[in-house]
Amino acid sequence: MIDQVQTATDIRARNEQLLDRLERLSYSEVLKAIPRYCFQRNTALGLWFVARHLAILLVSYGLFAWAPLWLAPLFWVWIGTVLWGNFVLAHDCGHQSFSPSRPLNAFVGHLLLFATLYPFHSWRIMHDRHHAWTNHQDNDNSWRTLRPGEYAKGEAIDRLIYRLAHGRGWWFASVIHLFVMHYDLRKFTDRERASARFSIVVTICLALGCLSALFVFSGWWGVINYWLLPWLVFHFWLSTFTLIHHNHPDIPYYPKDEWTPLKAQLFATVHCEYPWWVELVAYRIGVHIPHHLSTAIPFYHLDAAHAAIKARWPELVHEARFSWPYLRTIVDACHLSAPDGYHMPFK
Repeated sequence: MIDQVQTATDIRARNEQLLDRLERLSYSEVLKAIPRYCFQRNTALGLWFVARHLAILLVSYGLFAWAPLWLAPLFWVWIGTVLWGNFVLAHDCGHQSFSPSRPLNAFVGHLLLFATLYPFHSWRIMHDRHHAWTNHQDNDNSWRTLRPGEYAKGEAIDRLIYRLAHGRGWWFASVIHLFVMHYDLRKFTDRERASARFSIVVTICLALGCLSALFVFSGWWGVINYWLLPWLVFHFWLSTFTLIHHNHPDIPYYPKDEWTPLKAQLFATVHCEYPWWVELVAYRIGVHIPHHLSTAIPFYHLDAAHAAIKARWPELVHEARFSWPYLRTIVDACHLSAPDGYHMPFK
């Protein structure tokens, strides 16, 4: 088990030793180590979690409406964290691990995501590409680090955005990613475009309707107080979780001639534990390795699947615990890719 940041020399030496072990493993062998029940979907259980989650969100807003102004920052943080839970539950819908019913998955996904401005099908399609090319140096669309030459050739504004997203402005990166990747129909194939367009229209209509009603009843301050500031906290968690899932000084973005699905999903994915109050509404999304090995595993079976993988191959499992020093290590060091794919800082 790898649970701390080590020197670059230590990392490369140890990973060379592990490479042979990885090469001898097959993807099917790893999947067979996961208990069969972990792949079973329970629609009733999923709907119960959605109902429970929406009740938490509504009660939180009810308390917020009655709370004194000086408590507002506390509610911004909490409601933004609950909105992150919306995204996590919709995440199962996008992978069809919520229910065998695709129409139900799409309905619940749209319901949960519109408040965060994520068009369900647009996000689902883009997210599937991330799973298909996890930590691929050229094809991953989530937090991929550039080679120094690629970075140097970029326009000044692109380099600035990149420096912010891979540095101390990481928390805002998912806002940029949302509008650049999920609302541009040119990024979708002809087959995908109709679904993406449908979700974009539904999301805009629902969001405008709800925000307009909020404005009528509470004015601009109500929109900022009850939606915008919690929405920014939501993006803090989305950016943070996504960054930590696959970025660590110990994990490279593999060049195309070295990339394999098993390296990416097993070795290049990080399991991370978060504070209890985050886990209360994050539905174990930090248990990320089994999810990447098979998106068919519902969130309520991820712990059992992770335990089975760790019992067989503990030396191949990256585990971490969220803390500000750990996060700072990533945002201060994981900026660009060296020729072998390992991270290097801008300096």
